[in-house]
Amino acid sequence: MDSNFSKFNYARNKDKLLINLINMIEGILSDGVIDAKEMIFLDTWLLESESISQNYCVKAIRARIADILEDGVITPDELAELKEDLLKIQQQLLDLPELDLFSTESDKHLLEGLCKGMIANHELHDSEIRFLDWWLTSNGMLKDNYPGKELYALVKEILKDGVITPEERASLKLALIDYTGCDIESGAVDGLATRLPIDKIESLELRDANICLTGTFLCGKRKACEAEIIAAGGVITGSINQKLNYLIVGTLSSKDWVYQSSGRKIEKAVEYRDQKGINLKIISEEQWKTFTS
Repeated sequence: MDSNFSKFNYARNKDKLLINLINMIEGILSDGVIDAKEMIFLDTWLLESESISQNYCVKAIRARIADILEDGVITPDELAELKEDLLKIQQQLLDLPELDLFSTESDKHLLEGLCKGMIANHELHDSEIRFLDWWLTSNGMLKDNYPGKELYALVKEILKDGVITPEERASLKLALIDYTGCDIESGAVDGLATRLPIDKIESLELRDANICLTGTFLCGKRKACEAEIIAAGGVITGSINQKLNYLIVGTLSSKDWVYQSSGRKIEKAVEYRDQKGINLKIISEEQWKTFTS
């Protein structure tokens, strides 16, 4: 691989993680406090975010959390102090000159981080739902485009009658899990591909269908997956176009995707499907294997 391309990817991956972190802190603190589950989530996420492990702010957060955990007892005073530390560190990250925080891409990184922070303790409080509504309402570009459009519509529907039911809370929590790839209850703080734009399908006919793959597949390497589809009569294409029938999204995200849980192919496929009316389906690796096994 070209060394300049590798350097570009490394720098881009580092920046998107740092921007994620800025609003992950925002999401964690959107209800005014940080609890033990949120602290552990943050520490685990930082541990897995290797490309930013040497950043001073990241090292400072992890050192502070290590101090809190050292005696095995987490006190309210320690969590209150951590909250103040996180606010200061968030400001330091906002002041980093190399981070572009004024683009559509950075807005989506910020949204990813915010949603991860909001579900970090496996719960979703009324104040957090209303904060997400305010945040999306304030960001015109996000609320009119994927993925903000889907989340904005869901939040507005939930808040329409002024009452947040347990079912509505659960549906939004599931949407945030699907979008971020953070299925915390199964132990994944990151690394899963988005499921937010996945279509529900009743059948899957691969013969003569134009099919594109994206992400990393649990069932095997990309070449093996492509060979299996070709053997079933499908036609593999490397890009999203108007003749595409299916985009199959691997279970795991790719570290070189533009965003943490999705990349350009998913974004473009959503645009073709939802805005241009192209009759294509976005399906998951699990759906593909279920219908072809």
